[in-house]
Formats: sequence, C-alpha cells, structure tokens
Amino acid sequence: MPRQLFMILVATLLSLAAAHAPAHHSVAMYDNDHLIELTGTVTRVEWTSPHVFVYFTTAGEDGATVEWSVELDPPVLLRRYGWRESTVEAGDTIKFTGAPALSGAPTMRGAIAELADGTELRVWSRV
Repeated sequence: MPRQLFMILVATLLSLAAAHAPAHHSVAMYDNDHLIELTGTVTRVEWTSPHVFVYFTTAGEDGATVEWSVELDPPVLLRRYGWRESTVEAGDTIKFTGAPALSGAPTMRGAIAELADGTELRVWSRV
C-alpha cells in the first residue's frame, strides 16, 4: 500500500473515531449550569446500556401531571455507586437533582437521586 494512501486511511479512521466519541458522551443538550430539583412518582425504569433511564411523574407549573425522563450513568457505574436493579421501582417516590434539557423538554441528566427514606445516591460520574 503506498504511503500516501495509508496516511489518508489513518486520517479518515482517526477523524471518524474522534467524531463518534463526543457524540455519545456529550451532555451539551442539558443546562449543566442551572441544576433543578424535582420530586415525583416513578413510573418505570429502563435498566439498560449504555445509560439507565428513570421515568417519573410530577406536577407541572400549571398543576397538570408531567412525565419526566432522567438519564443516569451506565449500569456498571450505578452498581459502583450502590444501585441495584431493585433500588428504584414503579410507584416509588424519588427526588432528582439534575441538569434540565436546554430545549425545555421534560428530561434531565440526573446528578443525585434521593430515595423516599432519605438515602442519596450518585447517578452521574461527573458529580
């Protein structure tokens, strides 16, 4: 393989790898400078890779029920923080502190979860 073709191939592969990495791990869609706290009732938990999601309902500003989704770290990291698949289940009361979506959508990148018994658990490695 000519050296020039090899260099083009290497440059292409490196640029593809670099473009993929921040896209997966980006938190740019969230307002990381203004964390909020919300308390509600868990409706479901998706214990999946690459990220766990917790869905819960809470009262919106107008009093109507709103379902929020909270993105957490991957299961392997949550286990290191003390989480188990049974830690949070539908019907549980939970309080999340996290970064809301910049778009205004009812979703956030969770930072800390507080369970009904007062236990606080980390949900994001950057906290």
